[in-house]
Amino acid sequence: MSAEPAGVSDAPGTPPGAVPSDRWARFERTGLVFVGLTSVVVAVVVLARPQLTVTELLILLAGAVSLNSVRSLLAGGRLFAGDGGGLTLPGIGRIAYRDLGIAGVGVLSVAIALGVAFFPQTTTAIAVFLLAIALVAQGVARITEGIGRPVTGWVRGSSIATGAIVVVLVVAAVAFEGFALLGFSILVGVILLVNGIDTVVVGLHPTDPRQFVLLKLILFAAFYGLVMINWIDLFGKEVPGYGVWLVLSYMAPFGVLLVFQGWEAWPLATSLGLLVSLMNDVGYFFVGNLLFGFHENLLPWISGQLGFQGNHVVTYFEGGTFTLTVTSWMMGASIYARALVVAAILVYWWRHPTGIVARSAQSGPPPSPPVAA
Repeated sequence: MSAEPAGVSDAPGTPPGAVPSDRWARFERTGLVFVGLTSVVVAVVVLARPQLTVTELLILLAGAVSLNSVRSLLAGGRLFAGDGGGLTLPGIGRIAYRDLGIAGVGVLSVAIALGVAFFPQTTTAIAVFLLAIALVAQGVARITEGIGRPVTGWVRGSSIATGAIVVVLVVAAVAFEGFALLGFSILVGVILLVNGIDTVVVGLHPTDPRQFVLLKLILFAAFYGLVMINWIDLFGKEVPGYGVWLVLSYMAPFGVLLVFQGWEAWPLATSLGLLVSLMNDVGYFFVGNLLFGFHENLLPWISGQLGFQGNHVVTYFEGGTFTLTVTSWMMGASIYARALVVAAILVYWWRHPTGIVARSAQSGPPPSPPVAA
């Protein structure tokens, strides 16, 4: 007998040459995480430079629709991977038409944006209107996906809420005359950010309850760093030894993990604290401009934070008894090193979630009281 090639599925009922659905599921989840992270990066760029030309705005809108279409294409690919989700043939047909239709809108939006680059005065209103309709359609599709797909309730709620937010934002932007062009760039940035986070969550596909705990900790750390820490950092630098207190503030909330988990949880607590510090150093003036009335030119600032300005001084670390001058290359190297450490530790804990459960949850039910003689 000849040996069967490695990786070929011999599961009963799988047609010869068909792609196993679990292989497609891994591909889909990887693609969703990549698309989600790309959406978040594009959102950051948009929010860094909200004053766009009409042509740039329309190309941005086309990109937003196209990114959302990739998610729909990945979801539609399940139909060709032997994973019909238990649907009847008419139901499968409706999903296929929906996904292909949304992808077609993405392609059309790119064509519209290119046309506007040559004829901006004649097609601007029509292009914005069509792209707004495309975003609304994709928001409705996101709601439909959340309702109809057999996923965990938390993920389903995330998809439905994201779709609803997109629909409300776009409809509100178009409904108010004069706001559509003036505020659409920030609107699309917010949509891309919300969609990106939701897509990453769906792509990660948490199944173990402890992975949900880790995901909530990550989201809390991101919010804590972006809003709470940046608020303090923007206005509170008069405190003696401010840099030391800021580092302690990064780590303080996650000391609770050490209380409940013991010292073996220090890598997780440290990685979450480092994530807070990254949200502070990378989101400092983004949040300052958007929430606290600052008007910093963000592109030069972020290039300094990421190390592109060499020996240019970007900040000072106030240690109380000493002051450390921080140059652009030092800040950039610190950000990249912290990002690698955070990614490595969080990936490990995601793959080994049993270690993030408190001892009280691992120990099982309490022992029964002794029976009196």
